[in-house]
Amino acid sequence: MHLEVAVYLHIPFCDSKCGYCAFNSKTNKNHLKEEYMQVLSKDLQNKLLDFSISKVTSLYIGGGTPSVVKSQQYHNIFNILEPYFIQDIEINIEANPNSLSLEWIGDLKQMGVNRLSLGVQSFFTDKLRFLERNHRVDSVFESIDNATKVGLENLSIDLIYGTPFCNQDLLNQEIQIASKLPINHISAYQLSIDEGSRFSIQKKQEFSGEFAGFASMGHFVREELRQAGFLQYEVSNYSRGYQSRHNLAYWEQKDYLGVGAGGVGCIAGVRSYGVCEIEEYLKETEYTQEILSQRDLDLEHLFLGFRSCVGVLEDKITKKKELEILLKEKKVEKKAERIYAKDYFLGDELALFLW
Repeated sequence: MHLEVAVYLHIPFCDSKCGYCAFNSKTNKNHLKEEYMQVLSKDLQNKLLDFSISKVTSLYIGGGTPSVVKSQQYHNIFNILEPYFIQDIEINIEANPNSLSLEWIGDLKQMGVNRLSLGVQSFFTDKLRFLERNHRVDSVFESIDNATKVGLENLSIDLIYGTPFCNQDLLNQEIQIASKLPINHISAYQLSIDEGSRFSIQKKQEFSGEFAGFASMGHFVREELRQAGFLQYEVSNYSRGYQSRHNLAYWEQKDYLGVGAGGVGCIAGVRSYGVCEIEEYLKETEYTQEILSQRDLDLEHLFLGFRSCVGVLEDKITKKKELEILLKEKKVEKKAERIYAKDYFLGDELALFLW
């Protein structure tokens, strides 16, 4: 078996833990970074061989905060992967404004990185403080300048909406600021209070009543971004001329290899989960496996397709009467052999209605 895959590498280190974050990220583990990157490299090499990987179509290095790891410690990763890269591969890396230096992003660019995702979240100090972000607003612009100085053309920023500070005026200002940056992609996320985050305990009371029920905030953000030239192609992702090929691989249910502590992958219908604790991962790089049934895969196809521009194969929909209702009500539309949601924010409801 010779596979073409997207590759995700997880870097679990952070300088600080944001209150809303439920991802596998650890602070005060700096002493483990060098060993972790060495083990990650060996684990990656073994996985490429074990799965008989022939080509890597995209690479995404996420976290955590990849920019808190020294650039030199990525050299071995790229040496291992380079023989597998397709010619026009997309190579993404995440960074935070407070840890992205000109030297760091320059080194990663030389290794092959051609897309940067910057964790901005907001351009306003009070909102950043609420989110427990530890970067200054001006460091955002410094980071963007550094990325453009080294010649990176595909730049994306993350923005969060849905905080108590968010109103139409503030969101409009944030989008106007973002639209003036030399970026071609925005990921705009509704703040969620996930179990496992500090906010799930500390700040649940702040998300109640009229504010928590502001269901149209996402639609407002979508419209403001559209007017600024960013078109929605997935419920949280907006393109100004560039759609992330790595993200599209997930939504199209293509095979992807996930490597690292807390890394998740899915190849040939088998999902794998890396152990989350860094110390455990350093001792044994074993992955828990979950075999997905065809029913599991079909349900995932509905959820992923309706929340994105990928759409759903009509043949995968068994409830034909319900589909006719949605077509008549113009909740979905048919193009060739696929069905597309008219409103990606309703994707989950559409998937459940047709399941």
